[in-house]
Amino acid sequence: MIIVEHVPVLRPAIETLVWMVNWLGIFTVILRRVAPVALLANLLSCAAAHADITVQRIPIDNAPPILLLEGEFTHSDDPQALAREVAASGAKVLTFKSGGGNVVSAMAFGRTIRSLGLTTVQLRATECASACTLAFVGGVIRQAEPGSIGVHQSSFSSDTNLDSQTAVTAVQSMTAEIMTYLIEMDVDPKLLQLSLSVPSDDMRYLTASEMRSYRVISGDISNLPNQIVTSKAAPTEISAAGEGTGAKSAEMVPVPATTEQKALAFMTAYHDAWSMENESALQFMDRVYGDVVEFYGKATPKAGVIDEKRRFAMRWPTRAYSVKPGSEHVSCATTCRVDGVVDWYAKRGVGDRVSSGSAEFSLVWNPSNERIVSETGKVIETDKGVSQPVRLISQWHQENLHCRGSSGNSAETLAACDRRETIGEKLESVSWCYGREGEYGYQMEWHPCDSRSSKSNVAATATEQVASVRQPKPADYPSRARMKGKTVLPDFKKRDRDFNSFRTRIREGMKQGPNFAGHYSVIQFGCGTGCSGVVVADNQTGRPDRFPRGGEENMYLDLQFQVDSRLLAAQWLEHSTNRCVIEFFDYDRQTWKVVSKVDVGGADACYRSISNNIR
Repeated sequence: MIIVEHVPVLRPAIETLVWMVNWLGIFTVILRRVAPVALLANLLSCAAAHADITVQRIPIDNAPPILLLEGEFTHSDDPQALAREVAASGAKVLTFKSGGGNVVSAMAFGRTIRSLGLTTVQLRATECASACTLAFVGGVIRQAEPGSIGVHQSSFSSDTNLDSQTAVTAVQSMTAEIMTYLIEMDVDPKLLQLSLSVPSDDMRYLTASEMRSYRVISGDISNLPNQIVTSKAAPTEISAAGEGTGAKSAEMVPVPATTEQKALAFMTAYHDAWSMENESALQFMDRVYGDVVEFYGKATPKAGVIDEKRRFAMRWPTRAYSVKPGSEHVSCATTCRVDGVVDWYAKRGVGDRVSSGSAEFSLVWNPSNERIVSETGKVIETDKGVSQPVRLISQWHQENLHCRGSSGNSAETLAACDRRETIGEKLESVSWCYGREGEYGYQMEWHPCDSRSSKSNVAATATEQVASVRQPKPADYPSRARMKGKTVLPDFKKRDRDFNSFRTRIREGMKQGPNFAGHYSVIQFGCGTGCSGVVVADNQTGRPDRFPRGGEENMYLDLQFQVDSRLLAAQWLEHSTNRCVIEFFDYDRQTWKVVSKVDVGGADACYRSISNNIR
């Protein structure tokens, strides 16, 4: 059964929902059954289940509530109880607090969630682990923060007594069903391989790039109700019949950042920017320095500071800087002084000369105009004869250890996971990659990027090639009309019967409203591992149209588009050359016109987003 009750909810978690973008965690595969489904559904488990699923409403001002599912999935849970609650409350968004449970039950919930057209959202302040994520990926739109869900190996329940042959049969049967379910939900089943590489007593928290590469991110979260930020804190208590009892509520007011916190955030942004390519780095520096700066003990005009930065950037165009966690100190009065230690790695533009070491830094920042008024520092240690970014790699391993080895809900763990991801992105930006295709967790290590590097990385030559090509801009292809009236759905019985096989996906997509060229809905759905199809439906006439790319001929298809433009970018793997390409289309008067086509690198490039490949 499903129990409907009131449960306290963390205030920051509610506030965070509206700000979440492009994040979805994924699952630890835990088996709970070993043979035919009806007979042995409880023999395998993840963490021990302690309670049936409960549901609460989180009230939102002037909008339907958000539903929270909490507890362990069990074979007695009825997904239709969730359907009845959705009907009674009008909820559109669902979130979880669950350690997993029965896999069969979780998949049943996932299919119900999909049929109801719900959006699923997961926060790091709560948890959706193990079998819970099978329910989570049922969302039509699904987003989550990094670190909110981890992966590791499946395991049998401690009280399960099976012979080896029965156990092998059970694992094979359950694996096949999970893979079928993931394909149905348009999630790459290769995720199963990753989960099996992590021991059951360990946990792997996925990065944002890993979440995207397995296609577990889906849809646009921006249409979540803006009223979430100003919602009342106390959820309404719901009876078993779904009636609210009118619990008291308290006003939720976001706590503003202190001046010290703002100064630390600026310091982080400063070093992040200096780790970017030269144009972006120098643009940032030009914005943040005052007119006159005490620059290493000498009053220097801003132009002189920027010239010095430019000369350094030209000598060392490849750079990565990361502040040592715990070394920061800030004190604020009229201005703020931020001190700390930063590790760096840099490489010359000509030749193979590498610089690596640690330095003390001190920035004085004026919070009133957000400008640097003083800067100084000194090198405290350099690494002789190294070719690797040894200090940043060491930082990454330390944060990875904290991220994977601590409680998934603690603030320290979440901060470590964030720092690990940031450091990893900086290492990738200087062409260092973690792991190669087909490697398991214990085999993966940092290495110079090559053609077999992990799918989150791309050879630098691809980026350079694309950067040299003028990319069409969405603003140059404005929509010719805007949506008028209500969405008209296709006539699948007559005029649009050729699209009847995809009617559920098309209806769900169109009900979200136009997302392309004024009054069209772009709807992408899976057709197998790495395979997807695309339908573009006119919300005004209800007529669907096929997109000219998709299927097994255009694997790993990724799309980029927006509602106010006719321009659509499509990225896919060209099998004849094993190259990743991006095509730009103008959808003008229901005709697809190819604007340009760009080669962005080898097959690995198709595991990155279009934005990363053309930035």
